[in-house]
Amino acid sequence: MKTYLVIGAGPGIGLATAGRFAAAGYRVVIAARNPSRLEPLIRPLRDAGHSIEFEQIDASRPAEVAGLVRKHGPDLAVLHYNAGVLHYDANGQLQPRRLEDETVDTLTSETTVNLTSALAAVQAARDVMTTRGQGTILLTGGGFGIEPTSDFLNISIAKAALRAATKALFSPLQAEGIHIATVTVSTVVAAGTGQSVEIAEAFFNLHAQARPDWTWETIYS
Repeated sequence: MKTYLVIGAGPGIGLATAGRFAAAGYRVVIAARNPSRLEPLIRPLRDAGHSIEFEQIDASRPAEVAGLVRKHGPDLAVLHYNAGVLHYDANGQLQPRRLEDETVDTLTSETTVNLTSALAAVQAARDVMTTRGQGTILLTGGGFGIEPTSDFLNISIAKAALRAATKALFSPLQAEGIHIATVTVSTVVAAGTGQSVEIAEAFFNLHAQARPDWTWETIYS
């Protein structure tokens, strides 16, 4: 069975996209730091007969991320890197994170999750997909990658870098039969909303494109 692996799944985009691929018949592997909290949310998918598995992963460890991708390599049809660090208050409101709010440690740790581990996952997926000459690599992008802001500097830089990497790798990977693409999400998305479902559909549509029609980016706003 073809496998869809999402790294950094939460109750919003990650879970909605996992559900979309499950509905299309994929074996879904959800990798998160605390997968047990997602168990009640995926119960309807399991009750519907879909194949859902969990893996525990720390996205701040790039070697661990790469190892997980290779572990599922034999059946890996779609890799989706969805991990990212944002900060919220007790009421769930997104909080600014300016350069003066950071330390050397937070700059390093958050860049590792937001960017380095994503590239490690892409590298590992390329290695396993090249042998078959097919596969899809999906990256969750953000509008800060197009319009950066000092209020969210670290994530702005990371999303800009991921967008650049996607565009740069698109042609060489296409030549190897691998489709790399990103959905650049240019709005705040609340978990369990119709927006999550629409973004999930955007990811699936990128994956479903015929090879002559492959594109590297969809912008959702």
